[in-house]
Amino acid sequence: MRRADIIVALGMMLVGIIALGDGIRLGFGWGISGPKAGFFPFYMGLGIFICTVFIVITAVKTYRKDGPGKPLIPEGGLTRILWILIPAIGVVLLTELIGLHLATVFYLAFNIRVLGKMSWVKVVLLSVLVPLSMYIVFDKVFLIPLPEGLWGGSLLAFLSF
Repeated sequence: MRRADIIVALGMMLVGIIALGDGIRLGFGWGISGPKAGFFPFYMGLGIFICTVFIVITAVKTYRKDGPGKPLIPEGGLTRILWILIPAIGVVLLTELIGLHLATVFYLAFNIRVLGKMSWVKVVLLSVLVPLSMYIVFDKVFLIPLPEGLWGGSLLAFLSF
């Protein structure tokens, strides 16, 4: 577990360094009309870098003192991770075919019924109302169309009459 802490912190440190470099490239000072384009990325990168330095130092000290600690994934934990990961990958693939709204219906229905072990009434209500509210908020109110996929537009048109 502590090894994973160090590796993730080093990865985040790399993200901070990339943001710092991009902020420097864009210019991170204050211009005539206000902050330059790299102002926010530079200072966010600086904050990420400074915080991760402290995390790495603490994690290395703890690793040297107490050893590696518990395993990152406990016995039998990989199965629980896969029960979440595989449907999430399925949503990405389904989004390409039927669009985000309909893929969300299937994803929520699976998670609520199989993982949450809730009744079919709750499954149907939640897995239909959540994507419907997403559709209303994004597509109708904010006019931000979410991905429709190859067949999603025609499926939504068929279902909306």
